[in-house]
Amino acid sequence: MKHWLRALRFFRQDAPQIVLVLLLLVGSTVANLLKPWPLAIIVDSVFGEKPPPAWLGSWTARVTDGRLLILATIAVLVLHFGHGALSAWHNYLSIKIGLCGLRRVRDELFSRLQRLSLRFHQGTKIGDLIYRAAWDTYAFQTFFQQGLVTLFTATLSLTLMVAIMWQLNVLLTLVALGIIPLVLVSIRLFGREMRARGTAAQQADSQVTSLVQQTIVALPLIQAYSREEHEEQAFAQQTTAAQEKRLSQHGWELLYWLGISVVFGAGAAAIIWVGADQVLAFKLTIGELLIFVAYLAQLYEPLNQLSHVGATVSSASAGTQRVYEVLDAPDEVRDAPDARPVKGVEGSIAFENVCFSYNPGQPVLRDASFKIAPGESLAILGPSGAGKSTLLSLIPRLFDPSSGRVALDGADLRELRLRDLRSCMALVMQEPLLLPGTVADNIAYGRPGASLDEIVAAAIAAHADPFIQRLPQQYMTLMGEGAARLSVGEKQRLNLARAFLRDAPILVLDEPTSALDAEGEALVLESLLRLMKDRTTLMVAHRLATVERMDKVLVLDCGRVTEFGTPAELAVIGGYYSRVLNLAMSH
Repeated sequence: MKHWLRALRFFRQDAPQIVLVLLLLVGSTVANLLKPWPLAIIVDSVFGEKPPPAWLGSWTARVTDGRLLILATIAVLVLHFGHGALSAWHNYLSIKIGLCGLRRVRDELFSRLQRLSLRFHQGTKIGDLIYRAAWDTYAFQTFFQQGLVTLFTATLSLTLMVAIMWQLNVLLTLVALGIIPLVLVSIRLFGREMRARGTAAQQADSQVTSLVQQTIVALPLIQAYSREEHEEQAFAQQTTAAQEKRLSQHGWELLYWLGISVVFGAGAAAIIWVGADQVLAFKLTIGELLIFVAYLAQLYEPLNQLSHVGATVSSASAGTQRVYEVLDAPDEVRDAPDARPVKGVEGSIAFENVCFSYNPGQPVLRDASFKIAPGESLAILGPSGAGKSTLLSLIPRLFDPSSGRVALDGADLRELRLRDLRSCMALVMQEPLLLPGTVADNIAYGRPGASLDEIVAAAIAAHADPFIQRLPQQYMTLMGEGAARLSVGEKQRLNLARAFLRDAPILVLDEPTSALDAEGEALVLESLLRLMKDRTTLMVAHRLATVERMDKVLVLDCGRVTEFGTPAELAVIGGYYSRVLNLAMSH
C-alpha cells in the first residue's frame, strides 16, 4: 500500500483531468444502469397492464402504447450511445494520464541513474537497469489505469446496482452479495504468492536482457574464439529459467481465476434457484425480473473487475518495487549542505592520506599522498590493478575517498559544489566515447552553445579536422552514418577536440594513447602536449614517449604511492620507473 500511495505523486499534475475522468465514469455508470429500464417499461406497460413508472411523470398518462414503445426504443438507443461515448472518452483520458505518469517515472528514473555513483552502476548489471527503465516502469501506468480507475469504476457500479437491486428484491440481493466475502478470501490467499512469483519472473527476464547486452558487447571476442555455441547454451539456460518463472507466475494466476470462477458460478446457481422460486410465486413482475436479471449480470462484472484489481496490483507491485530500489538508492556523491562555489581555479591538486575501497575490507588505495602545483603535469604509472584509474576517478568526484581527502587549491573537494568542480575539468578516457548526434554535437558536448567556428578550431587543434572534412556531411555527419567507420585514433582525436573546446584548467587523462598505433599515437600525443600547456594534468600512461614529457611521475603499487618525482629523479633510484625505462632502452 505504501508503494501505491507514493506512486500517486507521479499523477499529481493531472489532477484536473482525473476529476474529469471520475465525472465521466459517473455518467457512464448511470447510463449503463439505465439500459434495462426501457425494456422493462415495454414489457410491463406496453405489453402488460401495469402503468408506466411514477418517476416518469404525469405526462405519460397521455401517451399511447405505440408512442411509449417509440420513446422507449429511442431511449435504448440514446442510453447505449451515451454509455459508449462517455466510456470512450474516459478511457482515452485514462490512457493519456497513465502514459503521462509513465513518462514522469521514466524521466525521474533516468535522471536518478545519471546521478548515482559509479559504485552503484558497477554493482548492477546494465541489462537489469535497462529492463527497469523500459519495462518495470509500466507498473505505474498499470496502477493508474487498471488499478485506481478500475477500482473506482467497479466500486461505483457495485454500489449503485446493489442500491437498486435492494429496492427490487432484498432476498435476491443478499444472495448475490454472499459471494463477496469469498472473492476477498481468494484475493487474500493468492495475492501474496502471485506477487512473489511475479517479482521472480521479472528478475529472470531482467537477466535475459543483461545477457543479451553482455553478449553483443563481447561479440568480437565470442566470434574470434568460436564460442557461439557455448554462449547459445548459456542463453538457452537463462531463457528456460525465465520461461519456468513466468509459467509458475501464470500458473498461480490461472489457479486464482479458477477459484474466482467457482465462486461466481456458485453465486449464479444460487441466484437462479432463488429467483425462479420468486417468479413462480408471482412476487415479481416480468419487467422487474428482467431488470434484476440484467443487473445481476452487471453485478458480477464489477466484482470480476475488483478481483482483477487484486491480481493486477499484486503483479505490478513487483515492478514498482524494482523502480523504487533505484530511486531510493543512496547518494554516495552529493553536494554538502554548505557546499561552496568554485571560483578562480589555480589548479593545485593534493591527495592527503587517501584510502578507498569498492568493497569493505578490500582497499584499492592505501594512504595515497602527493601534491602537484598549478599547471604541472603528472604521469601515473604502475602495474595492472594498482589503482591508477581509481585514483583519477576521485578528482572529478566520481567516487569519494573512504578516508583522507583530495584537495583543489587547498579546499577539500567535498566542500565544493559538485557541478562547479566538474566544470573546471576535462576528461579523456582510454576508450573514446562518442554519443548519438553529429560530430559537432560530440565535440561541443562539454560546452553546449559553442559556435561552429569554435568547434572547428578545437578540431584543428586536435588534428581531427582533416578526417572530419572527408565525412559525408563533415561536422554535421551523424555518428550512425560515416562516423561509424572512424578508426580508434580518429575517435580519440574527437575526444581531444572535446577537451580543447572545454578549455578547462584541469585535465584528467586515462591512458588516452594506449589503443593507438604508432602514427595515431604521434598525432594524438602532439595534440595532447598542446592541450596540456598551462593546465594541471594528471594522466595514466605507460608509454615512455608520453611519460618523459611530463613534469612529475607517480608510481602506484598495490594502492600505495611508491615513487614520486621528476622523470630524471626516478630514473636513477632503481625503482619501478627505472626498470621500465631500462627495459624499453634494451629493446
